[in-house]
Amino acid sequence: MNENNLVGANKMDDLVVIKFGGSSITKKADNKFEMNYDILNQSAQELARAIKTTKIKVALVCGVGPFGHTNVKLYDLNNGIKNKEQEKGVEKTISDCNFVAQETATALEKVGLRPKLVPGYFVCKQDNRKVISFDTEEYVKAIRGGFIPITTGIMVKDKTLKWSVMSGDTVVAELCKQLRPKKVIMGTDVEGIYTADPKIDSKAKLIESITKENVPKILEMVGESACVDVTGGMKGKLEKLAQTLNGVPGEIFNLFTKRNLESVLLGRDIVDTKIRL
Repeated sequence: MNENNLVGANKMDDLVVIKFGGSSITKKADNKFEMNYDILNQSAQELARAIKTTKIKVALVCGVGPFGHTNVKLYDLNNGIKNKEQEKGVEKTISDCNFVAQETATALEKVGLRPKLVPGYFVCKQDNRKVISFDTEEYVKAIRGGFIPITTGIMVKDKTLKWSVMSGDTVVAELCKQLRPKKVIMGTDVEGIYTADPKIDSKAKLIESITKENVPKILEMVGESACVDVTGGMKGKLEKLAQTLNGVPGEIFNLFTKRNLESVLLGRDIVDTKIRL
């Protein structure tokens, strides 16, 4: 479906796009191929309560942590697929990312929600790592049918490179551009965007508000992620959001803190970073 036809026709004022960061739902900080089931299940429960209270519509995007990033590094998948070993790496990466999607779907099902997997390689095509098409029709169908579409970062077909990385942030950006949701919220393992990495710099300060006016200065201050992250860490996320939110309000918060997700969905004020670009 042509994205130009979707804007307006499929604008979803009651849709909230949620990103479960790989740093939250996987053991990304430890670089382990493991899910963080405590946070995943806690988030599913809070999401279910919020949906029951507000009747909002949700599209869920999941970061994959080591299941994607470490595989991409290990098999050198970021610069084109040139041999059989890399082809095996693509298969493994896709399988591992699908595992994250399925485990997330299972967590949602346990709390009475209706997830629907929408793999990125079904909806996105790229050329030299850049999106050339992204079909949101499956998202629209799922949401209107009462389902929660789930997409992870994953490998997708690439016209030049055969396969390339499609990050979860790319999915967020395309959903914003085409469906014009009410809001985008991104759960991570810290309270939001800081002036430096708060895990290693005690002087790091939380940036509570990001606007068109202050974003250039903020981009100069924000550092790269300390974890293995082939999509640029928090700075990469902020740069992509700055380019693609297109006026959709955003909020970055700590998914580990109990009730944070529920509070954000209910419109309550919490300690986080609010984005109005």
